[in-house]
Amino acid sequence: MNIKLDGQDPWTTMARPCPVFVPKLERDTIAERERLEAEERALEESKKKRLEERKVQTKQIVVEEIRKDEEIQRNLEMEADVADVDTDDEVNEAEEYEAWKVREIARIKRDRDDRESMLKEREEIERVRNMTEEERREWERKNPKPAAPQKQKWRFMQKYYHKGVFFQSNADDTAATAASDNIYTRDFSAPTGEDKMDKTILPKVMQVKHFGRSERTKWTHLVNEDTTDWDNPDIRFVILESIIKAVFVVLG
Repeated sequence: MNIKLDGQDPWTTMARPCPVFVPKLERDTIAERERLEAEERALEESKKKRLEERKVQTKQIVVEEIRKDEEIQRNLEMEADVADVDTDDEVNEAEEYEAWKVREIARIKRDRDDRESMLKEREEIERVRNMTEEERREWERKNPKPAAPQKQKWRFMQKYYHKGVFFQSNADDTAATAASDNIYTRDFSAPTGEDKMDKTILPKVMQVKHFGRSERTKWTHLVNEDTTDWDNPDIRFVILESIIKAVFVVLG
């Protein structure tokens, strides 16, 4: 049985949500989360926009470089002397030109990637500098520094071998500092041959280089032959002064 009450709005009889009090601390947290989400969305949009601009810029650069090359080729053909001897042996100009375009595009892309990598590194450094102490500690926790390789301690009277100024080749990076072969990661300070033996247990007379040979010398090593008079105040002053100068040079 349906009963309708005249003059009564049905919306007023519906259950309404009860207002909930949110403490100020939680309100700040919500506002901070919304701000971070907005910044993240803006960053994603900026990355997409930058990617599109980079694609357009790359196409424009390639087209401009090809146009310049074609103009140079036309000028060279106009200035060329027909009497010159043609030394090209059946060179396919079309294939050579296509190969050049591929190399040129790769070069332009490589240069652009290097510039972007440098720009990103600068932006990251600036962003870390502007962080608070807590944010920086959190960033360092998420981005730990790679551990430096442990250096091996040299043995007593171990011989030094230089790997050579022309040893490394076919480097992976543009600075030509290291290549991909495993031999480039070898520890060149490791002892070899007779250096593997502990020479500290030998008699004093045998603790020399080239023992028993005619070319042997009476000198052993720098620490043993050090003649610096550390009790002389003038010597101590000169050494201290040189150390202070070196520190100032390093600190700029």
